[in-house]
Parts: sequence; C-alpha cells; structure tokens
Amino acid sequence: MGSRANVAIRMDGAWTHCGSDSIGYSLDAYLALGPEPALAVFGAMSAWEDPAQWQAEDECEAGALIDLDARDLLFFLDVDYHQRLALLDGCRRTWPGWTVRWAYNGIADVTDALGLDRAVLGRRPWDGTALFPWHKPGPEEELVLHQVITVGTTAYGLDYNAEAPWSIGPALLDQLFELPRVTALPRVPRGGLHLDPAARTAGVWSTEPVYGLTERFADRWPGWTLRFWEDRHLEQQRRCGNGFTFADPADFADASAQALVDRVLRHWVPATTMPGDGPQDPYRGQRDAGLTVGDLQPLADALLGPSRAPVDVAAYARAMLD
Repeated sequence: MGSRANVAIRMDGAWTHCGSDSIGYSLDAYLALGPEPALAVFGAMSAWEDPAQWQAEDECEAGALIDLDARDLLFFLDVDYHQRLALLDGCRRTWPGWTVRWAYNGIADVTDALGLDRAVLGRRPWDGTALFPWHKPGPEEELVLHQVITVGTTAYGLDYNAEAPWSIGPALLDQLFELPRVTALPRVPRGGLHLDPAARTAGVWSTEPVYGLTERFADRWPGWTLRFWEDRHLEQQRRCGNGFTFADPADFADASAQALVDRVLRHWVPATTMPGDGPQDPYRGQRDAGLTVGDLQPLADALLGPSRAPVDVAAYARAMLD
C-alpha cells in the first residue's frame, strides 16, 4: 500500500513539481513547520518533468501547491476531521503571512491553479448507480462511519465501502431504506449529503476530495440544485431539524494537536540527532532544512497554540536516542 502525492512549488511565475507513491503519509509533517522547512524537504526530491507523472485524480491521496509568489499554501491529505482541523490551525501559525487553504477537489485544485489541462489527471466518470458496487455491509457488521446522508429528520450512516453518495444521482433515494440509521455521532465523519426531495435540493460537505462536484452535479442530478458547504458539517445538522447531532470538534482539539506535534517530531527530530546515511538518507530533506532541537521547540509550541502545555523537544529527542 502507498499514499500517492504530488507537490508543486511556484516561484517567479514558474513552477516545478515532485511526488511519489509514499510521501502522502508524511505530507502533514513536512508542511507543518512552515515554508522554509517544507521547501527544503521537497527541494531534496527529484523534480518531475513529464506531465504523465501527475497522479490520477482519484488515486492521488495527498497534494499541495506552495505558491511563493502569492504566499498561498493549498493542500489536502488523508486525515480525519479532527486531525485536519489541528493541522490547519497549526499551519496558520507556522506559515505567518500566508493564506492556508484546503483543496476540496483534491489534486485538481492544484493543477487548476497552475493552469494545466484536466487531461493530466484522468478523471473517473460518475456512471455507476450502485451505492455499494463491491461489498454491501450486512446488518450484523459494525458501522465504521465514513459519511452521513440525511433526508428530512432521518440520518443514514455509510461506511468506507460506499461510493460518494452525491456521485450516484437520484438512484440513491431507492437505496436509503437499507442503510443503518444514526442519531448521535461519536466523531465528525469525512462528509455528508442532505437531500430535500420535495424542493429537489442537495447540500454536500466533505473533507475528502469531491472531484469536481460543483461542475458535475447538474448532469448527475438533473433538475436538482446543489449547495456545497465545503467542510461546514453543521449546515447539514441544521437542515435536518437536529434529528441527529455531530460530536463537538472542540472535544478532540487538544488530543489532535498533541498527536500532530508527536508526528512532526517523529519526522524531524532524527534529522537533528542521528548521523546521516549518504544519498539514501531518508532524512536528507529534513537535514537540508538545518533545524536544531532548539529550532524545533518554538515551532512545536506554535503548532500546539498558546493555550496548551508545551512539549519539551529536548527531552523528546533524548528519549528517541535511548
């Protein structure tokens, strides 16, 4: 298994990009410390010249555009709702003076910003009508909530086997009765769809790529009107008359921020404490950033924010060496 990703850097009107089948696993840690450390990491990677090296849209699990001209950071990756909030919150402190944005369409938002033809991504058509084309969970299976669909005051849960419900079209309505009902959600899932069949309106929010939803919706749902709420999950809760409730993301904020700092330090501390290993050194990009343990302390503090107890980075580094 991999985590495919592309990263583009634009400077003085020109851009380069790199990528691999694995950097998506670490993209959050590479971006989290700010522009200079991030540029050191991606600058150590080989630039890709061939347009065919852009990952296919629905296979690209993470990506970023670091636009030095506009001081704009645009990115996405495969994390849950609460992890994503912690990362966005932290990056807005470690990238001061930059706009920090989420790429709701995935890697297509990056290539669009660069003015590239969509053909470089190979968009998969929305032509299926089965919500569960591969495996439909049985009633005895525990629901691992991925998305939630609401109609009126009724909420239905989807697990990770389901297709994005907004890609199915009106054929989705006949499949809802077979889905498990949900009321209180212990965590905010990755996305939601609210349907009002009488008014023929749909609302969608998602933290996973929606792959051109606003452009494709009319063909898939003829006669319906779409409202895209980006990540505003409470829009769905309000429209179903509070027939169900999401967990409050604030309840997870401290734990998510601490987990982010731990991930960042696990990626960056070895480059400050362990000897290099030549051209194959897995920490070559981090070493190029030239950060010391002392440099990491204020960056870790910034990621946590002013209201949380700091992590002792020097003690963390000593523990890694033991």
